[in-house]
Amino acid sequence: MRKKASVLVALLAALAVLIPAGAASAATTPTLSQIINAGTLSVDIVNGSGVAIASPSVAFPATNFSFSCQPSVATLGTASQKIAVKNPLAGGVKVDLNAVTPATDKWTSGSDNYAYNVAAGSGCTSGQLAVSGGTFTKTVGAGTPVQTMPGGAFVGASPVTLLNNTGTVRYEAELTNYTLTQQIPAEQPQGSYSLPMNVSYIAQ
Repeated sequence: MRKKASVLVALLAALAVLIPAGAASAATTPTLSQIINAGTLSVDIVNGSGVAIASPSVAFPATNFSFSCQPSVATLGTASQKIAVKNPLAGGVKVDLNAVTPATDKWTSGSDNYAYNVAAGSGCTSGQLAVSGGTFTKTVGAGTPVQTMPGGAFVGASPVTLLNNTGTVRYEAELTNYTLTQQIPAEQPQGSYSLPMNVSYIAQ
């Protein structure tokens, strides 16, 4: 009996040598996985270093009281206050400019005000703001975005479109050099006027 037992132990020891560890499982082909998220569409006003500006502004030059309607011109999208578009989506984006409270907000200084959105008299009756020009500069992305920069004059509550981008190209870009022209009505009282505006965007 002792001899049979020793023979059995010897056989088991031999099998342990012949069968490598892990041979009972075929898990030698691991599957790797990786998730790449789509990212988020964003539009910000940034400085020259690409950092978002907390309180962006556009300063029109000072003008004198006039008995005639007069235009005042400024630039939206300077080197130090650029509109930065980040579009990682395979789709377009539309960027608009409008008053914070459309059709209600006005250029205001104390109790004095004038409009940004009234077309009567070529904008001179009550005041009208228009947007023209603009430069689209792609900074990142392999493709070429399809885009226009319509601009136009404000009328009623309607916004003015700064960028209309369609297609399926992913990119980042800067919008600069828009010309803002405000018609100031005749005999507008002196004052320090301001108009709150908002840059909005939507995927399309």
